Amino acid sequence: MRRSTLFILALWILLPGSGLASDIALNLEEAERLALTRNRDIRFAQRNIEAAAADTLSAAASPNPILFLTTSHFNPKSRPTTLFRSTPAEDVIRLDKTFERGNKRELRMAMADSELTATRLDFDDMQRHIRLNVRSAWFGLKQAEHHVELSSIIASQSERILELARRRYRAGDLSGADLGRFEADTARAQAGMRTTESALARARTVLAILLADEDHALQMATRGDWPAIMITQPDTDTIHTAIEQRPDTQSASARVEAARHNLELMQAKRTRDVTVSLQFERQPEDVMQPRNSVGMGISIPLFIGNYFEGDIRRAHAELALAEDHLEAIRARIRAEIDQLANELQHASDRWQALQEQALPAARRTAGAAELAFNKGAISALEFLDAQRTLRSSELDTLQARSDLAKARAALDAALETASSKEQEPAL
Repeated sequence: MRRSTLFILALWILLPGSGLASDIALNLEEAERLALTRNRDIRFAQRNIEAAAADTLSAAASPNPILFLTTSHFNPKSRPTTLFRSTPAEDVIRLDKTFERGNKRELRMAMADSELTATRLDFDDMQRHIRLNVRSAWFGLKQAEHHVELSSIIASQSERILELARRRYRAGDLSGADLGRFEADTARAQAGMRTTESALARARTVLAILLADEDHALQMATRGDWPAIMITQPDTDTIHTAIEQRPDTQSASARVEAARHNLELMQAKRTRDVTVSLQFERQPEDVMQPRNSVGMGISIPLFIGNYFEGDIRRAHAELALAEDHLEAIRARIRAEIDQLANELQHASDRWQALQEQALPAARRTAGAAELAFNKGAISALEFLDAQRTLRSSELDTLQARSDLAKARAALDAALETASSKEQEPAL
């Protein structure tokens, strides 16, 4: 833990001041660590934990005693100079202390502890979401970087092919209409490169926001290759464990416990608290003897106008709502895992089909078409169609690789439990 903390601090010290390098290159693990250290949403969640911990102190507090001091029997006809000096007065000192009954303090403490547990689990779930968002943003940036490289290559190839087409046009082997098609295709490639550069800037900004480093947004870059592909579908036991032990499920379960304690607390309101009073009264002295006295009293509320039926009914409704919310989360997690597992399989099938079949075929076709076009064996339209097919296959393959990585990360996050949140997922 100490080494990890020192690594993060050292890395973060170097990043903002890295003026010698144009980019701040991060691998996936470094991006996750920095996000868990710097992300603003995580800091907000930490503040919620601090507030919930403070509520436990308030819940454990008992009612404060109340001290009364009264003086009476002033003579309003006395002169102001002698009002406090010669007027006999009556002084009363009373101390009231309320003693709670019905385990109210214990129930408040139990409810606050459950809320604190739920808030801490909310923090764990926030970390789970941040990790997923960082992975998705890192994969999106990786895709945008490759897209810029691919667009640059396509633009360069288009310019080279346009120059070849112009030479053939000057030699009389190519019509003006065909030359216009090559010029339009080159212009589209140049415009596409500008579009990918804008997408790259947006992807960098998304990652920088997650790392709370907006000042260096346009310097963000990825380091390292795509994660290794491992297509494994979760079994029944894994899904059941995720449903019951994911942080959001446990948080909802803790809030159900808090709602039960709240119901018991509302019912305990019908147990009467007792207030004990101790009083000392000093009266003016007469000729014979002083008339001081000590007294004690007990007060008990009378439940005549309010028997707390509304509070108890509301507590029942809040408990039912918390239980319904817990069941909804369990059902949502099961549906989410099933959907993500299905998306992962489809993303894997699509990427393999493009990587192993469509892209190699498009490359062979484009190479043959270029050779045939150079020899004048095919028309410009046929050549351009082969080039567009190759570009489309390359872009589709890149998109499929990014979708596969995001699908794997989403399924790993859906299966992440409170006990496995420190473990790296198998990608």
